[in-house]
Amino acid sequence: MSDNPIDLIAGMLGIPTSFVVELCEVGIVDPSGELLAEATVERVRVSWTLHDELGVNLAGIEVALHLLSVIERDRVHLSSPAD
Repeated sequence: MSDNPIDLIAGMLGIPTSFVVELCEVGIVDPSGELLAEATVERVRVSWTLHDELGVNLAGIEVALHLLSVIERDRVHLSSPAD
Protein backbone atom coordinates (compact mmCIF):
# COMPACT_ATOMS: atom_id res chain seq x y z
CA MET A 1 0.00 0.00 0.00
CA SER A 2 1.21 3.49 -0.86
CA ASP A 3 2.05 6.22 1.66
CA ASN A 4 0.48 8.77 -0.68
CA PRO A 5 -2.44 10.41 1.21
CA ILE A 6 -4.63 10.33 -1.90
CA ASP A 7 -4.09 6.57 -2.25
CA LEU A 8 -4.72 6.09 1.48
CA ILE A 9 -8.04 7.96 1.37
CA ALA A 10 -9.16 6.04 -1.71
CA GLY A 11 -8.21 2.78 -0.05
CA MET A 12 -9.94 3.64 3.24
CA LEU A 13 -13.15 4.53 1.45
CA GLY A 14 -12.93 1.87 -1.25
CA ILE A 15 -13.20 4.40 -4.06
CA PRO A 16 -11.12 5.03 -7.19
CA THR A 17 -7.94 7.03 -6.62
CA SER A 18 -8.72 8.94 -9.82
CA PHE A 19 -11.87 10.35 -8.18
CA VAL A 20 -9.90 11.73 -5.23
CA VAL A 21 -7.38 13.20 -7.68
CA GLU A 22 -10.24 14.90 -9.57
CA LEU A 23 -11.55 16.38 -6.31
CA CYS A 24 -8.09 17.82 -5.67
CA GLU A 25 -7.76 19.15 -9.22
CA VAL A 26 -11.02 21.11 -9.07
CA GLY A 27 -10.40 22.39 -5.55
CA ILE A 28 -13.08 20.43 -3.69
CA VAL A 29 -10.31 18.89 -1.59
CA ASP A 30 -7.12 20.83 -0.85
CA PRO A 31 -4.09 18.60 -1.45
CA SER A 32 -1.81 21.12 0.26
CA GLY A 33 -3.76 20.74 3.51
CA GLU A 34 -3.98 17.78 5.83
CA LEU A 35 -5.59 15.26 3.50
CA LEU A 36 -6.00 12.60 6.15
CA ALA A 37 -7.86 14.93 8.51
CA GLU A 38 -11.26 13.51 9.48
CA ALA A 39 -13.13 16.44 7.91
CA THR A 40 -11.33 15.99 4.59
CA VAL A 41 -11.96 12.25 4.48
CA GLU A 42 -15.64 12.92 5.24
CA ARG A 43 -15.74 15.51 2.44
CA VAL A 44 -14.37 12.90 0.02
CA ARG A 45 -16.85 10.30 1.29
CA VAL A 46 -19.82 12.64 0.81
CA SER A 47 -18.51 13.62 -2.63
CA TRP A 48 -18.27 9.97 -3.68
CA THR A 49 -21.79 9.23 -2.39
CA LEU A 50 -23.21 12.18 -4.33
CA HIS A 51 -21.37 11.10 -7.46
CA ASP A 52 -21.81 7.33 -7.29
CA GLU A 53 -25.33 7.01 -5.89
CA LEU A 54 -26.95 10.15 -7.25
CA GLY A 55 -24.93 10.85 -10.40
CA VAL A 56 -23.98 14.38 -9.31
CA ASN A 57 -21.16 15.94 -11.34
CA LEU A 58 -18.20 17.78 -9.80
CA ALA A 59 -19.84 21.20 -10.08
CA GLY A 60 -22.93 19.88 -8.32
CA ILE A 61 -20.79 18.26 -5.64
CA GLU A 62 -19.10 21.59 -5.02
CA VAL A 63 -22.46 23.35 -4.62
CA ALA A 64 -23.84 20.62 -2.35
CA LEU A 65 -20.78 20.70 -0.09
CA HIS A 66 -20.97 24.49 0.12
CA LEU A 67 -24.63 24.31 1.12
CA LEU A 68 -23.87 21.65 3.73
CA SER A 69 -21.16 23.88 5.23
CA VAL A 70 -23.59 26.82 5.36
CA ILE A 71 -26.20 24.64 7.09
CA GLU A 72 -23.61 23.41 9.61
CA ARG A 73 -22.36 26.96 10.27
CA ASP A 74 -25.91 28.19 10.85
CA ARG A 75 -26.72 25.20 13.06
CA VAL A 76 -23.71 25.94 15.25
CA HIS A 77 -24.55 29.64 15.34
CA LEU A 78 -28.17 29.02 16.29
CA SER A 79 -27.29 26.46 18.98
CA SER A 80 -24.77 28.70 20.74
CA PRO A 81 -26.09 30.69 23.72
CA ALA A 82 -26.97 34.35 23.11
CA ASP A 83 -24.65 36.95 24.58
